[in-house]
Amino acid sequence: MTSGIVRRGGRLLRPMGPWSPAVQEYPRHPETAGFKGSPRCWASRTTGRCSPLSTETPRWTRSASPGKEPAPPVCRTDLALRAAADLLRKLPSAAASCQPAVTSYRFHPRPPEAREIISHGGLGPRNTVYRDGIPVAFIDRDSAGPVTPLADLADAARTFVPPAPRGQLLQAGSDPLPDLPARLRMFVDAYGLTDRKAILPALKRSMLAEAADQPRNAVDAAMLYWFR
Repeated sequence: MTSGIVRRGGRLLRPMGPWSPAVQEYPRHPETAGFKGSPRCWASRTTGRCSPLSTETPRWTRSASPGKEPAPPVCRTDLALRAAADLLRKLPSAAASCQPAVTSYRFHPRPPEAREIISHGGLGPRNTVYRDGIPVAFIDRDSAGPVTPLADLADAARTFVPPAPRGQLLQAGSDPLPDLPARLRMFVDAYGLTDRKAILPALKRSMLAEAADQPRNAVDAAMLYWFR
């Protein structure tokens, strides 16, 4: 989705935007707190440089419908789902100490409010790096910005579970169809959310916000699932 990215030896170079200084500041805080799931970044006046991780990203098959490509099998296993939630669980505490000096984020250009953290902003299988089928890092932080940990978890559940209509799941390669309530429970349990049902209104807000950003994505009752 970003043109102009090139590899030079052990580094990846990508063009910078007005939001890049804020985005590059963010990962340094989780890293100093012990979070290992981000590539290191260096910046020049025109180019952001990131160290590639010694891992792999899933290969997505192109389709005629952008954003609807079949998800690679490695993204859909229960093991990968639990590991993604476990990796995400480590972010809020690691990012809690972040008091950003630059807040020119791409979509939410403001300082974090009370109980908010600076987080990735675009969590999902497409922005996850895997090692032996296990998520080990999150990349592509252009959407980083302030968010509550619960909202961050809901945004991730929307992409990793994902709670979607039957037709969309089949189009994305989920055959047989997954038990979505079970996957949602598995995800929040691996994250360690004490009150399971707290995810439901947050997930609904996340899905409606996505629909507002992408008017073609209809949201209906079939997309929201309750715990059994």
